[in-house]
Amino acid sequence: MEKLYEYEWNFYSDGRSDKVFCEGRKVFVESFIPRKEFDELFGGFILSGDGKGGEEFIGVWGRRICRRFRRILRERGAEFVLIKDVPEFKRIQMSE
Repeated sequence: MEKLYEYEWNFYSDGRSDKVFCEGRKVFVESFIPRKEFDELFGGFILSGDGKGGEEFIGVWGRRICRRFRRILRERGAEFVLIKDVPEFKRIQMSE
């Protein structure tokens, strides 16, 4: 079963509140939501990876947008388990 990770992360260094992120394996997510749809559906995307040339992840940020992300995946036939823990991969790029 595929995993989606939902977690809070202190994105801002100036003390603003943590942001909620939801990410899954890029190959899995993009088989249901092509990257070209992310701007229109979610206002952008976040890419991350393990920094070792391994698996890449794609997702979104913001509590409501994370819910929409999961709903759209389910509506399009995706099956996944939600892991509410910070994954071990590190941030690569954020698009807005």
